[in-house]
Amino acid sequence: MRFDETSANSTNLTSMRAHWISELAHAMFSDLADAVADAVAGVERWPEFTSINSPETGLIMVHGRMGGLGDPFPLGESTVTRCTVQDDQGYMGLAYVLGDSLAHAEIAAKLDALLQHPEWQSSLWDRIIVPLMILRTDREAQTKQENQNSRVQFFTMETMRS
Repeated sequence: MRFDETSANSTNLTSMRAHWISELAHAMFSDLADAVADAVAGVERWPEFTSINSPETGLIMVHGRMGGLGDPFPLGESTVTRCTVQDDQGYMGLAYVLGDSLAHAEIAAKLDALLQHPEWQSSLWDRIIVPLMILRTDREAQTKQENQNSRVQFFTMETMRS
């Protein structure tokens, strides 16, 4: 997926923002830290950030559905970390990440704010979000292949008839 500056209207920007927030939240912290280190190497000045809600960890109730389609039921609690920052130009960044990594939430919130800057959107998208997407899809494909290799096919009278 390529960031298209010509079609960055408010509706498209909202969907793009939802996409990059998701990628930042789902990224492994080590991958995110590496991508940020590579991206900030050529920038001489980043904006100053003010913490609106400093990173804090709490619990959320996770709901499930039987078979993916049934009525929701409480599955259990999960740890989540959230953070909200604002830069010196007024852009607010937010992040919610599963787990208790305060640094992950803070970096993701700062990147969310930076990705809203029109002058940095395209370069940060290409340098951070795209590599994170590639790493995630590669990791998901590897996991899918490992699961497929260990799949057991059970033969019953029903499956043998069809």
